[in-house]
Amino acid sequence: MTAVPAPGHWQTRALTGDEWQLKRRLRLAALLDSPAVFASSHAREAGRSETQWRDWPPHGSSFAVFDGAEPVGIACGWTTPAQPGVTHLISMWVCPAARGRGAAGRLVDAVAGWARQRGSCRVELEVAAGNDAAMRTYVRAGFTATGRKPFTAGGTVLELHLT
Repeated sequence: MTAVPAPGHWQTRALTGDEWQLKRRLRLAALLDSPAVFASSHAREAGRSETQWRDWPPHGSSFAVFDGAEPVGIACGWTTPAQPGVTHLISMWVCPAARGRGAAGRLVDAVAGWARQRGSCRVELEVAAGNDAAMRTYVRAGFTATGRKPFTAGGTVLELHLT
């Protein structure tokens, strides 16, 4: 990712399956930049096929935030038939040059908006142990700890109730 100028032309939008290469580029950049905070690896996801990237995430949607024409972050929302009222926010990442400028909040808003449109009553996510910047971002956005057991050791499950 290249250096990002001061924000002024932020745009956030859903990515289509035809933008699979952009989804791939952003996701792999995230896994290289911050491997300890994701429940996956660059090696694992680099091997996905075009079809898998087009459909990623299954039962969900990917969103990117742009500063002008430059993509600077990604987040995804997905649901399961077993819990139709819960949207899971996953794979959120903002490139280092754009951090602290509001891009993360825009991604959270995009996933929450998608969740509302689908009839979800809450958004759930997990923050890896030690990812204090992400924890602050989510708390600022209104998420609270649930006390539920996380998928990864030491993580924290957070939720945002939608109105």
